Amino acid sequence: MTAIKKASNSEILKQVIYEMLNLAYLIEMLGKNRCYKGQSRVESNEVIHTSVAVKFRLLYDFLYNKKNKTDGVQPGEAYSAHDDFKTTVGKPTFVGLDPAGMFTSESVNKYLVYFTEERIMKPKELPQPKFKGGNENYIMNSSLLLASAEKFIDSLAKGNYTDLNQEDCLKDFKMAIGRLMDVPQFKLSYI
Repeated sequence: MTAIKKASNSEILKQVIYEMLNLAYLIEMLGKNRCYKGQSRVESNEVIHTSVAVKFRLLYDFLYNKKNKTDGVQPGEAYSAHDDFKTTVGKPTFVGLDPAGMFTSESVNKYLVYFTEERIMKPKELPQPKFKGGNENYIMNSSLLLASAEKFIDSLAKGNYTDLNQEDCLKDFKMAIGRLMDVPQFKLSYI
């Protein structure tokens, strides 16, 4: 039986920063509010919403969940700020993200990440995981999440992980955040 290789904390943090940058770029595109519609019923913003949902879920689960509470992954497989960095990240109040809402880790898994029976057989009838309120709530919730993620990374970069400040993805992320400050909904929520 071979042992599962555990990633180093530096490797984990580099991946978290990469996902932060991905989400920031998606929100930049969404903030430009250009929506393209072809002959299908799929609009370009729906594609961005789907990508945002997956990236949001990934960062949300890492920052706020414990290993034994991550949906769809065996306990101990998913890394988390709580378990791997012994850090509790304060969770802001997200708009439209509650147990009764349509946006949960389980719904993202079921309807966006995996080809489930429901997704394949009834793709037009399924309520897609989304934040109520459209683009504004995607932008505001992502802003809150990215602010928390940046605080988490910055706190570690001041401690044992000073080399993180040299990461190109982190530099690009900070530049993207600077540009996003021109989007009113983002700037309002980036606390």
